[in-house]
Amino acid sequence: MNYNSALKLLMPLLEHLKIVDGKFKLVFNSKYSFLFLEYCFTLICGFSLSNKFLLERNFLALTGDSSTSWSSPMIPKLLSNDSTINPLGRPITSLEKSWIGSLNNIGAMVGLYPFGLMSDCIGRRATLLILAIPHFTAFMIFSVSTNIYLFYLGRFFNGLSVGAGYVVMPMYIAEISTDSNRGFLLVSYTVFSSFGGLLSFLAGPYMSVFWFNIFLATFPAIYFITFYIIAPESPYYYVQKNKFNLAKEIIHKLRPYLVQEEIANEVASVKNYLNSTKKYDVIKTLKSKPALKGSLIAIVLCTLQQLSGEAAFLAYNEPIFADAGISIQPHIASMIVGSVFFISSFVSIFLVDKKGRKFLLTCSNIGLIISEVILGTYYIFQEDGSNVVGYSLIPVFSLIIYMFMYNVGVGPLPLTIVSEILPMNIKFLVATTAGFCSWLASFLVTKFFDDVNDDLGKSGTIFIFTGFCLMLLLFTRCCVPETKGKSLHSIQTILGK
Repeated sequence: MNYNSALKLLMPLLEHLKIVDGKFKLVFNSKYSFLFLEYCFTLICGFSLSNKFLLERNFLALTGDSSTSWSSPMIPKLLSNDSTINPLGRPITSLEKSWIGSLNNIGAMVGLYPFGLMSDCIGRRATLLILAIPHFTAFMIFSVSTNIYLFYLGRFFNGLSVGAGYVVMPMYIAEISTDSNRGFLLVSYTVFSSFGGLLSFLAGPYMSVFWFNIFLATFPAIYFITFYIIAPESPYYYVQKNKFNLAKEIIHKLRPYLVQEEIANEVASVKNYLNSTKKYDVIKTLKSKPALKGSLIAIVLCTLQQLSGEAAFLAYNEPIFADAGISIQPHIASMIVGSVFFISSFVSIFLVDKKGRKFLLTCSNIGLIISEVILGTYYIFQEDGSNVVGYSLIPVFSLIIYMFMYNVGVGPLPLTIVSEILPMNIKFLVATTAGFCSWLASFLVTKFFDDVNDDLGKSGTIFIFTGFCLMLLLFTRCCVPETKGKSLHSIQTILGK
């Protein structure tokens, strides 16, 4: 909710201003009483009463990004010769480091399709509960493992949950939210993701391998317990299974201010929507110009997003700073970058509906290009043997700019655009395929980051990322439509031109 929605709530409340015993009194009906209370609570506490599961749902986002950034503080420990620090008893090799940094992406690719289909079979709620298990198992494996292959297995499990959450959680949010709070709930998921990455940067350097992973294991455990107790099933799932009474009960729990007639109308609306998506053949839809163009935009955006270098910068943040020879401790620099990454996640919340998707993507890409050109130039001088001691903070400032600008547009907006440009009956198929391409690109970036550094130098690697950012900028300007304030029908019309 925002201040405009507050005004909309206050106006009908004032209609209930009555004179009782010669005094003005507010006589609320149940609907507006709840809405006004919900607005006040949302404004003060940051989450909605009618979506009281918000905090515990976001524990999944927090867990997902903490596992993505897990390798940054863990790799220095696994590279140590000190057996009291390194549970393996020996430093990992460059090849082992690359697998630890990248195997979660393989797990994510594997988890995309099966869990998406599972959500239609056993329900969104049950599927999302299951996602806590691989995360918890992975962190417990890390806490006691003395074998490199167990670390590989744990990283795969981490990715399995992250990839599945990539598909199922946005679907769940869209189905249980209202039009007025859907954007808030989706963006809050991004904010908590960034906070999860920050937690890894903050806690990892100061905790042993055992306690760090025990600490991270508490989040999927809390998520499972609270989600089980609080979160409802999606009313869409119940309507899909012809369990209309259960769907009505869920809607009443989510929005208790609705009267029975309004609940029945919402169930009917869901039923009509689901029936309408079955009328069109998927293959026939995919052959249409709007669907083809939308699918191309979705896949290219999600792929180039990862090829911009963000996956490597998160996975190897601390080692990157160590290799750059910065004048402050690498883990301190990682904390600073992680903090900026978290804070910047709020920026798109306030700007996306004011400035538009295309404008923010353009500005974000320009920022990424500038930051990577600065970082690549620094590495050129370092590799040439020039004295860069007086400029050793340049890598820190470059990555601060990069992470800030990434979260302004390139990070959060591709999925938003994907959800707006695809016809309903192909959205799952194309979005999942785009997700697969995204995780594949992330795997290639993290797996071969060190290899490309060795062959082309760090400057060469950074300028490759810069090239992909330039490609994304040109693609955005030439091919991506502005979707701000446009209906889904008008967006399809634009894509058909």
